[in-house]
Amino acid sequence: MELVDSSLSVSEVNRLIKSKLQDSTEFKNIWVRGEISNHSQTNSSGHIYFSLKDTTSVIKCAFFSFQAKNYKGTPLRNGMEILVYGSVSVYEPGGYYSLTVQKIEEIGEGDILLKIEKLKKALLEKGIFDATHKRPLPKFPKRLGIVTSPKGAAVEDIIRIATDLNPSIQILVSPCLVQGDGAETSIIEAIREINDPKWEVDVIIAGRGGGSFEDLMAFNQEAVVMAYYNSRIPIISAVGHEIDRVLTDLAADATTPTPTAAAKLAIPNVSDTLIRLDEMEDRLKSALTNRIRVGKEKWMGVSTRPVFQNPKTMIESRSTQLDELMTKISLLGKNYLVRKQSEFQKFDFFSQNWKSYLERIHNKFTLAEQRLDHFSPLGTLKRGYSVLRNQKKQVISSIQNVSKNESLEVTLTDGKLLVEVKEKI
Repeated sequence: MELVDSSLSVSEVNRLIKSKLQDSTEFKNIWVRGEISNHSQTNSSGHIYFSLKDTTSVIKCAFFSFQAKNYKGTPLRNGMEILVYGSVSVYEPGGYYSLTVQKIEEIGEGDILLKIEKLKKALLEKGIFDATHKRPLPKFPKRLGIVTSPKGAAVEDIIRIATDLNPSIQILVSPCLVQGDGAETSIIEAIREINDPKWEVDVIIAGRGGGSFEDLMAFNQEAVVMAYYNSRIPIISAVGHEIDRVLTDLAADATTPTPTAAAKLAIPNVSDTLIRLDEMEDRLKSALTNRIRVGKEKWMGVSTRPVFQNPKTMIESRSTQLDELMTKISLLGKNYLVRKQSEFQKFDFFSQNWKSYLERIHNKFTLAEQRLDHFSPLGTLKRGYSVLRNQKKQVISSIQNVSKNESLEVTLTDGKLLVEVKEKI
């Protein structure tokens, strides 16, 4: 049996499957609900392996130690129903796929996550997260607004980074609760207050310094999301988190993973800007100096030409050339007129010969017309003859060609007659 040139090795097939699955967005960052089975944990590495099953199917899961250490819920066990957040991956040497777990929520928390996903989908359909709504951040803001808790580390980090980057930046803090009862209303009121034109704020950083899933819930509420969306001033969402994006991230004009990163995004580094300005000034001076030097060289080259030294000489030479040219034109014009006059005289002689020729041709045509008229059928009709035709326009030359009661057409010199044969004699 001959090998097919297009055949694939086992490794190539597994590699294709891996690229298809892992490159597809449908299998990235998904929530999967199921029951734990085949649970095991390695003592040396701390990795957790288990299967997630429902009534008809099973999928292998890997919860690696650097993610598993963040799980603070009920210890995992067989038969436990959970929500798993992760992405599908392929183990190429073994030829199987599994779910690489990033986060696990017990079903009680999972119900909340499902509600958040439902709200996210509804807001997405309304266009709240559309990129067309997002505005560019000001390049050089004069006043920064901060919406966060005045007691947290986030506000201190933002102020420290902002003033380091631009010592002259003005900072206005609109304090609010960022978790617990009343946080939702407090965040909305703080954003509304900082948007008042009297404060002359150029850009807003709104968020907090991270926390657990429950701590971030205020930033997943629809009213808070809409407060970000409706902000008159460009707003940066800065809610510190590792895995999930809160919904305010999607509604804001820009988003960063931490308040510190938000300050770096909002405030340009004045030192770097001044250095660039100095470099631009040097380049501009150098360019202007070169431009002036080149201009001087061109002027010196032009000003030393004879036309600028003694312009009258150039005018006199051009005047002499003009006189010579006018004389040549005058002579050419006279010669042209004499030549054309001779040609017209030849034309008069030709015209007389042509007229005589046309008269001879006319006489010949007149004679031919008279002869043609004498022998034409119309001339015959004028002398009292007629032409007889049947209904098929065939000329009748014998009584054998007609039948009794047949209609015939008689053509005379001044018209036609329609007759009927009564009898053949």
